[in-house]
Amino acid sequence: MKSLLLIIFLISSVSTTNAYHKQLDSLLHVLDKAIQDKATYAAKKEGSIDSLKTRLHVSSNVKDQIAITKEICLHYIVFMTDSALLYTRKLEKYALQTNDYEEYIDSELFRVRILKTMGLLKESVDILNTVDTLRISDDLKTFYLYTKMSVYSLLIKTSENNEEKKRYQTITASLRNRLVSGEALSPLDYIYVNTERLIQQEKQYDQALRDLRDAYADLDPEEREAAILAYSIAKVYEEKGDTDKAIEYLARSAIADIKSGVKEYMSLRRLAAVLFEYGDVNRAYSYMKCSMQDAIFYNARLRTLESSEMFDFIDKAYQKKEDQRQILLLTILVIIMVLLAFIFFTLIYVYKQKRRLSITKDELSRSNKLLMESNQSLSDSNILKEEYIGLYIGHFSDYLSKIEQFRLKAQKIAKTQGEQALLKFIDLSLDPKDNLEEFYKNFDETILRLFPNFVEEINKLLLEEERISFKTNHNLTPDLRIFALIRLGITDSIKIAYFLRYSVSTIYNYRTKMRNKAAGNRDEFEGLVMKIGIDKNLI
Repeated sequence: MKSLLLIIFLISSVSTTNAYHKQLDSLLHVLDKAIQDKATYAAKKEGSIDSLKTRLHVSSNVKDQIAITKEICLHYIVFMTDSALLYTRKLEKYALQTNDYEEYIDSELFRVRILKTMGLLKESVDILNTVDTLRISDDLKTFYLYTKMSVYSLLIKTSENNEEKKRYQTITASLRNRLVSGEALSPLDYIYVNTERLIQQEKQYDQALRDLRDAYADLDPEEREAAILAYSIAKVYEEKGDTDKAIEYLARSAIADIKSGVKEYMSLRRLAAVLFEYGDVNRAYSYMKCSMQDAIFYNARLRTLESSEMFDFIDKAYQKKEDQRQILLLTILVIIMVLLAFIFFTLIYVYKQKRRLSITKDELSRSNKLLMESNQSLSDSNILKEEYIGLYIGHFSDYLSKIEQFRLKAQKIAKTQGEQALLKFIDLSLDPKDNLEEFYKNFDETILRLFPNFVEEINKLLLEEERISFKTNHNLTPDLRIFALIRLGITDSIKIAYFLRYSVSTIYNYRTKMRNKAAGNRDEFEGLVMKIGIDKNLI
């Protein structure tokens, strides 16, 4: 019992799946499935891009080419940096063809968005510093400020100099306040910027959460915008210390990212880190591995560096846990082998004891069977005797009545008709042939009353072509009478010959002939005849 409990404990120790609540566990399973199918989602993304490329190829209008190229850039910005940069150059070329400064700056801002994800922050700042904000529209200026804020937010994270970091924080806060106070932001962009302000500057987490969740509720949960919002919600829950909720929204964000076919994201990587702290090393390893693969595919130096550092840490923990798991499995295997050996020897012992018991049981069974056969034989004999005695008492009574009638009639004839008439009456009344026929008839009736299926049972013991044809209400044949006597226990041929008024050789021939017709073993034939009428369940 102790060994069994130890095995159960060890097996439960090997399991690495954490007990999340039902909704969260279901959500993580959806994410696991999405990661398995991410190649399908990526192919769908490439299909959309290829469709746009086809449209661009056949287009001859510069404005249409600019619009289509922007769409391609938007797809590639989150999918593949090299291709994204290539199409920003195309966008720049089309913008220069139109001699439109605003379109040119728009193409430059597209390039900055790509450069910053690649970790080229200095180059991004250089491009931003060349923009003449007086020559662009308010909408584009808003896009410019938003892009600049995102670049400086990254500079805060990457800077190792405290003075520089403070300066970047001041610039970021100033840009955020200018964006919030303006009217050119889209509703979603306003929520992104304003909730950052509420969190970073005013620490109003509850208000930020309300705004973010209200906006999230209006979106399709598998859209890219929903992924960004869910990630922002998760960050607020992390700030509040609600790990379960943070995991939930990081998972929602990661699912939307994967299903959108994007390769540039932060939610899955952050989720891996949180799950690692939560103790779910297996999922953390799987998610970080996926994030690193996508970061390498995307060719984002900053994301790859972040993923590789975290992945290396998680990988070491994962390998350590796998080593522990192997040790546990080896321990379990040794215990199982010991138990199997114990069971094997126990089974051998049990088998030997069972074999001895079986031999004893067989001996008892044989003895019991012999006893039952003896009891049945006695019981059957008693039944036959009772039936036979009853029948022959009846017959004997009939004979007494006939003798009495014969005596009275003989006296009457002797008195009235004389001696000659009496002798004639005796000769006619006491004919042995008539009496023998009546005797046989009574015998046949008695046998068929004792054994109603006697003829059918005899036929079952004979070959099909040798079976005896017998009609109801007819006398038994000589061979049937012989075996009827055998059934009654009269097996001596001399007695049977005397009873039936045949010679001994005739009786012997009848018995031999019947044995030769037997369907089974000839030597067992008469023994089986003697069991006719015995209940088989008692044998």
